[in-house]
Amino acid sequence: MKILVLMPLQEQSAYMAMGIYKNLPSKLKDKTFCMPSFMDYLVSTKIVPNWEYALFDTLLVAEKMAALDEDVIILGNTKKDYTFDAVFNFQDIDESLPYEDKFIDTMREKVKSEELLTNKVTNLYTQADSKLSLHNCLAAADFLAAYFDTDPRLDEIKQEYLKKLQDLKDGNK
Repeated sequence: MKILVLMPLQEQSAYMAMGIYKNLPSKLKDKTFCMPSFMDYLVSTKIVPNWEYALFDTLLVAEKMAALDEDVIILGNTKKDYTFDAVFNFQDIDESLPYEDKFIDTMREKVKSEELLTNKVTNLYTQADSKLSLHNCLAAADFLAAYFDTDPRLDEIKQEYLKKLQDLKDGNK
């Protein structure tokens, strides 16, 4: 199964991506690519000079992973040329918001004169492709694990996700 969780490709999202990742079962961690966290790694280790360079390197890696005929969860975004069994979005930790990525929008404008770079930031998945907006890293990780392990029974899994959110809000774990 291939799942895409749309998430802004910017520095602030690295913490959200790792929050989801650390709550996934071990068997899914090996199949998960956290794009914002990878970008953060590239910048902090000085492999690339800044987040703009990291964006293009990370988009390239995501394309390679999406093209594989293997199970994968990608937290970030990629071109619509790659098919996913499900697309969700995670915009904010505290509330379910529609997906938007202002960094990608800014980069589209910056690279519009460079055809090769423009190609990398166009035709990406959008909010319209998302089946469900997620929030809360633990609840989202549980939702993704359940979705990954079942026939896509979205309505039933969605109810479990909403119950988990309510339990967390009420202080029950």
